[in-house]
Amino acid sequence: MKGKTITTENKGAESFEEHWLTIQPRLFDFLEDEVGELDEEQKLFVRVAESLDLRQIEARHGWCGNGRKPSSRLAIFKLLLMKHVWNWPETKDALGEVRRSPALRRLCGWESVSDIPSGPTVSRAFADFALDKTAEDLLARFAGKIFRGRVVLHRSIDSTEIDARERPATKDEKAEAAKDAAIRAQVEANAGDLNALSLQKGRDAETNLSLLPALCDWGCKRNSKGKTQFWRGYKLHIAVADGDIPIAACLTSASVHDSRAAIPLMQKADEAALSLYDLGDAAYDAGEIRDFSEANGHVPIIDSNPRRGGAKPDCRGERFVRIIPAEKVRFRNRSGVERVNGHLHDAHGGRTVRVRGHEKVFFHLMLGLLVIAVEQAAAAMLC
Repeated sequence: MKGKTITTENKGAESFEEHWLTIQPRLFDFLEDEVGELDEEQKLFVRVAESLDLRQIEARHGWCGNGRKPSSRLAIFKLLLMKHVWNWPETKDALGEVRRSPALRRLCGWESVSDIPSGPTVSRAFADFALDKTAEDLLARFAGKIFRGRVVLHRSIDSTEIDARERPATKDEKAEAAKDAAIRAQVEANAGDLNALSLQKGRDAETNLSLLPALCDWGCKRNSKGKTQFWRGYKLHIAVADGDIPIAACLTSASVHDSRAAIPLMQKADEAALSLYDLGDAAYDAGEIRDFSEANGHVPIIDSNPRRGGAKPDCRGERFVRIIPAEKVRFRNRSGVERVNGHLHDAHGGRTVRVRGHEKVFFHLMLGLLVIAVEQAAAAMLC
């Protein structure tokens, strides 16, 4: 996926560009003296590892001094990032490649083959990272760093299907999970629709996200060719800034409508970067979403969804949209989120989900979004 020039309200990226062009050869020359010549994918991995603030991993998961010293969680996290840079389907594939390549092994932080942990050890560390929401925090920190002092013009939101290899939840399991979520969020469980848009506007992002259904089930969506497709698994909702840079994401059950995750996703994105225009397709055509966007100082540009009694197609079969000509030009920037969805599926793990459970699946996908965020920010000379 080719990067696009990011649109911001200042030109701070120009001075950074000169700085990056100076430091990049020095960094790569130093590493090549240590591990040998780096190819393009290895350079991408180095850029990802250097751009993210990985110090919190050692702070959260480092050895506390009691008991046997565990395998380096920082090195394991780098291994998981490496898996998504190369788009290896399974963790055992990544371990095999690292054992065969001294350069990859040393880039992760292991000096010898004996230092590389076993598959079960990596799986346990993966579960710890997933429960600790490590990848979410890294993406929020990274977005806050590169957009500090900048105003993003266009923020696009959309969802994509995620196939999972697990049993879909039953009706009773969904009801029980919704009741438990309401209790944890201290919300009245018998209040009707817990995720009504009118109720979401008065809650914070953490409460709204905790109430969204998160169990595996069946989803239905009309694709770009107008055909209805079904899948079993989850739905990933992404907010993307100019330059095709992901800034926020959340994972829900596949049956959750896009509009139900819009307000929580916009709340998370607001914490990462200041933006002006909210772009969305017809799935987000709801008065509550438009009101929430305007209340937060944004301009919503959302395609209209003709409903019963609403706008009808014209004589040429085209829909009437409530978008003025100038906003139609801005609406074209919404294609960025579709490119991110496709890039995630094609090159960074979106189609190779081998784990089960909401937390693990979300962590797997967030690793891919981290790689895309750094890759696109580097193309825009923001990191």
